[in-house]
Amino acid sequence: MNFISFFIKKIFLKKKYFSLFFILFIITAIHYNFFGIKSRIYLTYPNLQSEARKIFFSKKSVLEHNHFKNDYNVKFLPETQYVKLNFEKKKLIFSDSFYSEHPRNFKFIAKTSTFIHFYIELMGEKIWIVDYLGNIYPTEIQNIKDKKEINLKTISSNLSVRKVLDILIYNNYLFVSFSGGSDDCHTLNIVKAKVNLDHLNFENFFSSDECGAFGVSGGRMQFYRHDNSDGLLITNNASHFVDKPDNFPQDENSIYGKIIFIDFKKKNSIIFSKGHRALLGLYADEKVILSTENAAYGGDEINKIIFNENYGWPIASYGEKYSVKAVEPVYSKSHISLGFKEPIFAFISAIGISEIIKLPNDFSNHFIDNFIVSSLWGSTLYRIKFDKNYNRIIYYEKILIGQRIRDLKYHHKMKAILLALEQEGELGIIFNNDK
Repeated sequence: MNFISFFIKKIFLKKKYFSLFFILFIITAIHYNFFGIKSRIYLTYPNLQSEARKIFFSKKSVLEHNHFKNDYNVKFLPETQYVKLNFEKKKLIFSDSFYSEHPRNFKFIAKTSTFIHFYIELMGEKIWIVDYLGNIYPTEIQNIKDKKEINLKTISSNLSVRKVLDILIYNNYLFVSFSGGSDDCHTLNIVKAKVNLDHLNFENFFSSDECGAFGVSGGRMQFYRHDNSDGLLITNNASHFVDKPDNFPQDENSIYGKIIFIDFKKKNSIIFSKGHRALLGLYADEKVILSTENAAYGGDEINKIIFNENYGWPIASYGEKYSVKAVEPVYSKSHISLGFKEPIFAFISAIGISEIIKLPNDFSNHFIDNFIVSSLWGSTLYRIKFDKNYNRIIYYEKILIGQRIRDLKYHHKMKAILLALEQEGELGIIFNNDK
């Protein structure tokens, strides 16, 4: 006790030592995860711990460190290489039922690996937001401009889902893809409802007969005209995409690991392409279909989708198994030599690639004929230009956002890129300051 009293009176109470002890206390609190601080920081900046160790414990000086070399001439928001952008975030306040049913601790977001999945679509003066439990929130664009928080209001519907996978508004109908079925038989489903602000009466558009024992994911939808018939393209991921992949993506009798086309009139479905792993982004127009695909460990892909082509999974991939550090590659590193379609581009290391959209030329004279690709763990947007035939990438620019990005849309009237930021449940809005 005498030692403790001496310590407090002679050392701790002296002002010149107080700051030092305060700093040490904060470091200790972060290290031992007081109040969930550590988890929150590491989820927001997943590479912070490893990068700090490299910098402070490496024999190299800070300026010699590779991270700083890699960041040479890289711009960070609000600046990009040629354009200064304005980035705003609007906190979304979802319905009470969503918070009560969502399997997460909202007070300390970083204590769980689950996030606030939601999707955005545009129609007229409204942004349509649908959370992953199927609550639907049409929101006036005018109401979000000067607000930091947006209180979302649901409209009634007969929608009952296990997990929403994507939404699409086409020809005044709201399409919702979702995982349905029972606990031991998950199915891929699409419903549609005529847009109505009082009540949405959904009717079945497509339901798969095949069960997925490990759940259903993917579900990205795009309008497309195939063989003179209008319909939807929809992605369906491999049924089990960890270190023991099955062969369903190569099986013509399975819809898993495929892009499917569904005819509007006949409602019959065909396999459009196969050999896919985890498709989280899809773009289609009359000239090209592009997909973004999560590989295994490393090697996320951007693919040019061609009818009846095979994209190689689980035989060929530029990624590897998570658990196997083999001398020889587990997957073939050549797609074409095995008769598969090569990706346009593969990211080494993986970025957690998600959605892809085409950016209209009215956004910036410096961003002509560009696409925007988003990422989850990478927390980054990529501004990309393809060659004329979409066979290669001419360039890309990284635009760091700092949050997981699940969905993207472009609003023509606002001349703004809208982002579904699932880490904090926010709507991101990127404007061009030069406009």
